[in-house]
Amino acid sequence: MNNTNRALNRTVLAIAGLVSLAIGASIVWMLVDPNARTIWRSTGGTVTSWADDVFGRPLWAGTTLSLAAVIALVVALVLVVLFVSFAFRQGGGSTGTVLRARSDDGEISIDTAIPAALLEERLADVPGVASLTVSAYRVRRQPTLKLTVNCRRGAAPRTVVDAIDDAVVRLEGALGARPIVYAQLTGGFRSRIHSPIRVDTSTTTARSS
Repeated sequence: MNNTNRALNRTVLAIAGLVSLAIGASIVWMLVDPNARTIWRSTGGTVTSWADDVFGRPLWAGTTLSLAAVIALVVALVLVVLFVSFAFRQGGGSTGTVLRARSDDGEISIDTAIPAALLEERLADVPGVASLTVSAYRVRRQPTLKLTVNCRRGAAPRTVVDAIDDAVVRLEGALGARPIVYAQLTGGFRSRIHSPIRVDTSTTTARSS
């Protein structure tokens, strides 16, 4: 969980997947069809000649600058901007402060360790909970707690979710503010045969998704 643009991630993955699929399909085609290599070479030569004729021409007389060079430069600049933006976003989501409050004496910061200790103490007696990991991130400029709950074999997710909901409500009372909390249930027999459950406990009622 970080500030990386989710749409950008999915776009990159989709493009990489399509390229991999095309390469795999081409390899299978060449292995299955004896004439595939001949067709590939003929088509490749035609496309190369066409591309060289269209993109390889100088844009105006007396210069070697071609349309292909301009396109390559624009693509390179776009990739550099995307990579720089991606690099600056990495690691920017984690934070050690859950809440900040101002008083007459100054600003008070609540470290992640405090809600982590309170939640661990509250969930320690829940039969289905084996362990709990608490971390904090900034999501849309808002501090957000992420709970990773490792469930015991045979644990009922609904029971664990209700316990987390109750623990978060009590955490709100202790902190004096309502934190945004996302919980992910892992482990356990039922969790192994189903996809991990993420619970938005930003309200008093937990909702599985």
